[in-house]
Amino acid sequence: MPRLERSWRRHLDRIEPPELVYSEQPLEAAGIKKKRRPDIKRLSRSNNCPDMTPRPAARVITVLEEPGEERSGATAINHNKAFYLEQLRRKRITATFARMISKIAEDLSGWPIAGDDQWSMPDLMARHLDRRPLSQCRLSREKEAVVVILDTSGSCLEQARFYSCIATAAVTAGDVQLYDAPNAGLRAVRIRQQWEPVEHRQWPFSHRTIVFFGDFDGGDVVINASRRNKVYWLSSETRYPDIRLHPWCSYTMKYFKGHYYPCVTDEDFIRLLRKVR
Repeated sequence: MPRLERSWRRHLDRIEPPELVYSEQPLEAAGIKKKRRPDIKRLSRSNNCPDMTPRPAARVITVLEEPGEERSGATAINHNKAFYLEQLRRKRITATFARMISKIAEDLSGWPIAGDDQWSMPDLMARHLDRRPLSQCRLSREKEAVVVILDTSGSCLEQARFYSCIATAAVTAGDVQLYDAPNAGLRAVRIRQQWEPVEHRQWPFSHRTIVFFGDFDGGDVVINASRRNKVYWLSSETRYPDIRLHPWCSYTMKYFKGHYYPCVTDEDFIRLLRKVR
């Protein structure tokens, strides 16, 4: 079929297309913006690997940093405290002390009082006569306070922080009589959130449960008290391997009728929780 000739096509055939010239300058300098696709990962042309362009490192917060020491940068050391270790240490000692006191005082019982802790055998026997309900056949017993004595003499200077935590835990726990006793001699007792002086330095306790934190200084007092009391001696002694070598003591450990546990640090105290009965 012959081609139809148009008059307007003759003008188009005379026009030649322009030559394509590639500029060496970047597109941004020429005013042309690139279109980026943020959702598609850019791959390398050589080995099809992800783009390994270095990016700024994230900030790392460590446990030991003090406030006011923040520095920027990938290699900068940051010591911001995420929490305070001393506060956690005190909470751990307080919880351990509360468990220990509860284990020691679980068998301590005084006069019966109104409550719902255990059955009352006399009331159960009388129920056959008066037909009282079972809810009226239960009672509780008054808990006897545990005596806690702390040796605050200079020989226990290394345990000062540890004993301070014990004193705080004793005040918080309740049902505990706390005494300040340098070299096992009573000096003050904690009553109503304050310290009151004690007249006699000797231990006047009888048939009581006592927890003593201290070394061999004044060991004769502790040994004598163990004959008429239930004594738990958590000893911080590191100078003498045996109490017989101490110049102030005239007794040996065979005369001690209580429970003796070496306890120099707070970690020793936490491990002793399984041994104390």
